[in-house]
Amino acid sequence: MIVKGKPRSGPAQLAAYLMRVDDGEHPTLLHLDYGDDSLRKAFIEWDSIGELTRGEKTLYHAQIAPDAKYQMTPEQWKRAAEILAEELGMKEHPFAAVLHDGGDKPHLHVVFQRADTDTMKLWDDSYNYVKHESASKRMELEFDHELVPGKHAKRDREKQPEFPRQEMTQDEAQQEKRTGLNAADRKAEITALHAAADSGQAFKAALEEAGYLLAKGERGYLVVDQAGGHTVLSRNIKGLKQKDVEAFMAGVELDKLPTIEEAQAIQKQRLAAAKTDIPAEAQKQAPEASKVPPPAAAQQLDQPPPAPAKAEQQPVAEVSAPPPQAPEKPAQPPEDPELQALKKAIADRHAKEVQKWADFHALELRQLEHDRTIMNAGKADDFAAIQAEEMAALKARQKQHRTGIKGVLDAIQSKLNPTLAAEKAKEQRREITQLKARQAQERKDYLALIEQTKQLEIENLKERHALKRSDVERKHEEGTEQYIREHHEAKRILAEIEAKRIHEELEKKDNFREGPPPPKMGK
Repeated sequence: MIVKGKPRSGPAQLAAYLMRVDDGEHPTLLHLDYGDDSLRKAFIEWDSIGELTRGEKTLYHAQIAPDAKYQMTPEQWKRAAEILAEELGMKEHPFAAVLHDGGDKPHLHVVFQRADTDTMKLWDDSYNYVKHESASKRMELEFDHELVPGKHAKRDREKQPEFPRQEMTQDEAQQEKRTGLNAADRKAEITALHAAADSGQAFKAALEEAGYLLAKGERGYLVVDQAGGHTVLSRNIKGLKQKDVEAFMAGVELDKLPTIEEAQAIQKQRLAAAKTDIPAEAQKQAPEASKVPPPAAAQQLDQPPPAPAKAEQQPVAEVSAPPPQAPEKPAQPPEDPELQALKKAIADRHAKEVQKWADFHALELRQLEHDRTIMNAGKADDFAAIQAEEMAALKARQKQHRTGIKGVLDAIQSKLNPTLAAEKAKEQRREITQLKARQAQERKDYLALIEQTKQLEIENLKERHALKRSDVERKHEEGTEQYIREHHEAKRILAEIEAKRIHEELEKKDNFREGPPPPKMGK
């Protein structure tokens, strides 16, 4: 039983991903702690609650994947989600469970609301990998599945003294299938680039020259390939562990690297630019479109236009009888004045409520735009500082002189061969020019990316505002219908009471008229 998960944002995109039907997936919503079955509305509302904690990744997305040889019932899938919630410490948090039973590997997606509504704090995801293994072990014992070896809670330190390392994780296998890039070739290439580099900055520049990008992960450096796939950097360098890679990359600050989403967007833009960059020679060799019309079109052009029909040959239009007039609708009785006043009062109250929410939404939107503008300016300054450090490192590396006997030999060689010294200076200027051009393009791409992220957040906020407006309209319609029903019911009861009163008065009059005759007068 494989269990994995991580915090994430993007509620609308996550809901669309879980309920997709492509790639042979058959999604089934097994559980949802929400008012209706709308996964999208639930995730957006959970994300809105999480944003009140000032957290960025307000959802926790986990996957449960048993061995394909085991057939699990819907009840077992639900029980697996409950075990995971207990081990993670989110038993009281609302969650959704979506089963993907398409293909040869059925698996369950579980999404939790990270925010605790009592404390208004996000659930802490530290050491989640240990909790995943504990949940996996409980599931395997409860469902009588074969125990899968692990690294933490399942690890027997006597039998496994060394920390186990997989050649390829499930994420990497899926990434290789999705991107079409061979994982073994990628690791061999990155290992060779690392062996040829003498520092973290040089290794970063070599990766970028080869088409890769370094990104900031939750627990270290990530490498993003040309197709947008990302893996841990240490898993791409053979013979090195995580701590060795971090020591080697000490000159590259992790916090100043782009995020995974930003690096993927940059790679996507580069790929699109490469596809649209057509060489000039290919454009010259492209044949011009023929200016001669095709035979069918030529025949149509050569044929004279049809002669107009003679006047005497035109048929005489028959005089049609006037259409029958529609019967007049009976006049509608005037509406009850009390009902009109009730509807007007409800409409006025609804207009005030709509205006209140409109003012609040406009204020919230302006505040978000202001905050994101300031944040983007700070990110742009940080990115410029990173590029300045990179340029300074290149110039410092070019000014470095070897000491000792090697330095003396370099000085003698420069004096004896001034042409070689000039070529070396020319090569240094070329490196600086290339770095400036690359940094200018990277800065342009990065600014476009953070602006795109800002617009996406604004669109998400507008979408939540639209959901709130639709909810207010729905409640208004339901309230109006209820008030009208109660008004008609009250009128009916009053009419019955009035009819009963009139009936009783008539009965009294009839009893009075039909009473005993007056006594006869005596003689």
